[in-house]
Amino acid sequence: MKITIAVSLSLVLILLVPGCITIQTVPGQSSPSSSQPAEGEPDPAVKNQPVIEDFNVSPPLIGSGGTATLSWSVSGADTVSITPGTGQLDSAGTMQVSPAESTSYTLTAVNSAGTVTRSIEVTVQPAQETFAVIKVVAGTEPSPGPCPEILYADITTNGAGTVTYRWESAGGGGYSYTFGESFTFAGTRRVTLFQDMSALPTGMYRIHILSPNDLISNTTHYTTCGP
Repeated sequence: MKITIAVSLSLVLILLVPGCITIQTVPGQSSPSSSQPAEGEPDPAVKNQPVIEDFNVSPPLIGSGGTATLSWSVSGADTVSITPGTGQLDSAGTMQVSPAESTSYTLTAVNSAGTVTRSIEVTVQPAQETFAVIKVVAGTEPSPGPCPEILYADITTNGAGTVTYRWESAGGGGYSYTFGESFTFAGTRRVTLFQDMSALPTGMYRIHILSPNDLISNTTHYTTCGP
């Protein structure tokens, strides 16, 4: 007759078989390491890292050539630095920056437990080109009407704005009233001598730009429409 007895004691299995006794031990599971943080508890290494309490910029948007101020406050750090920048900084302070283009600044705080960083952006708005007349050329062309010629000037600007000008006699120094011409975009526009001025004496004339900048054209010969 075969008898088998199984007894469980502290995870030890004893098997009794006629003429043989075998003892087998079931490996136990190791307990969690005491070096690991308990569930829900912060990692001590992270807990001891530096803390960036504040990192700001004022103003965040500047014009070309403008200046912004960075301010920061850090606790628990052995070293504090800002890139781009130079050297080690105090744990709290301010710094003026004047980037030529939009730039990201990164604050770095370091101690034996680790490194923490935070970044902010300084946006640089490109300078707008000052409105100006960049070229003016005077000339004449045959007139389709009763007058022999039309006195004109081609005015070229670098943008939108209003140009004021007057016609001047290149010889005697006399000049007309001041006129205005509006430009909605950069380019060249032709202006002509007003009909009520077509009886100007025959002679050499030019156009004088008065604003937005002072500019005088070449001289051109005009044949009068008057008697």
